[in-house]
Amino acid sequence: MTAPVQVGPSPTSGGPTPAAGRRKSQTVLIMTPRRIEILVLAANGNTNADIARKLWLSEETIKTHMRKIHEVLGARDRSNAVALGIIRGFVRPDQIDLHPAKRHAA
Repeated sequence: MTAPVQVGPSPTSGGPTPAAGRRKSQTVLIMTPRRIEILVLAANGNTNADIARKLWLSEETIKTHMRKIHEVLGARDRSNAVALGIIRGFVRPDQIDLHPAKRHAA
């Protein structure tokens, strides 16, 4: 697996110093290997329920990961997250199945 990737300003990039006695809380947004795996599955047309089944996780866990993915990438919605994931190199074109098996209604 790959190491987490930090997105956004570096915590050591400088900037204003917090007032004496107060520390500025800084949230580091990263794309973890698990989030990248989930984004790749989403890029292949999988629903949250599909992804949950494939990874043996709850659907709520997948929803939480998807919210974090949207936050890290600054995405408006799922398709925007996939597009940004491709543009930023988290999802490679060869990871996307352009001819997925047809789904049958249950």
